Amino acid sequence: MGAGEILLTSIDREGTWDGYDLDLIRRVADAVPVPVIAHGGAGCLQDIGDAVTKGGASAIALGSMVVFQKRGMGVLVNFPDVEVLQGVLS
Repeated sequence: MGAGEILLTSIDREGTWDGYDLDLIRRVADAVPVPVIAHGGAGCLQDIGDAVTKGGASAIALGSMVVFQKRGMGVLVNFPDVEVLQGVLS
């Protein structure tokens, strides 16, 4: 029946806060006809924008960036303002 979307996790970037693997995202997004969700490596809001605008991701998934204030310091979910996200994605 086919896939409706692909959740693409860069294992090498997962938990590093070094940014998404934009080359990997772009290659997969260009090769498949379904949406690609980028995951693994986000460390700042610009990383989110880059995954969409440069990598071609249809969506992003976040883990450590919204669960931790900084490495080694767990807190409740820290979600960025919608206005800030819109500025990064434009």
